[in-house]
Amino acid sequence: MYYAFDRDCIGRWIQKRLGDIPGVDWFYWDPVNNSVYLPSFFRAAAPIFSDELIAALRECGVDSLDVYDLELIDPDSDQVYTHYKVVNIVSLVSAADMERSIVTAHDPTNSALHDVDFDRLVVDPERTNGHNFFRLAESTNMLIAHESVKQHLQAKGFTDLAFYKLGKIAT
Repeated sequence: MYYAFDRDCIGRWIQKRLGDIPGVDWFYWDPVNNSVYLPSFFRAAAPIFSDELIAALRECGVDSLDVYDLELIDPDSDQVYTHYKVVNIVSLVSAADMERSIVTAHDPTNSALHDVDFDRLVVDPERTNGHNFFRLAESTNMLIAHESVKQHLQAKGFTDLAFYKLGKIAT
């Protein structure tokens, strides 16, 4: 079974000018109720994972993570967090069963790649090529996790991650 991988914590990214470096966008994490909790996964333009999450994913066989150093800076205290990485999930897999899924394509050719919204997604396990964690080619912002990844991360104590059943969500 496959799941949509997401975060299950409250907070939001806010763009704020924090420096004068040309071409650099500055963002800060705004937790709700001034919580000091930092989640293991930030959904941003490029996903941001904690070092602990990256290690746990690699432990269960995920080998498609291209990671880049990152500094998160608390704008109130100037504390710098270096235990996060920007992550490129390099496995882009065309695994949606378009016949059994309920879809809306958005480009003029009604292409079934890259820009599809799903009212119901069905993943064809035969088309995953053995990947247990990947970006879905038909909707590149969607991260897909296999049951084995879900179980491993939950057993490791990651309580701030969400695994949504694919037939129950819309994207």
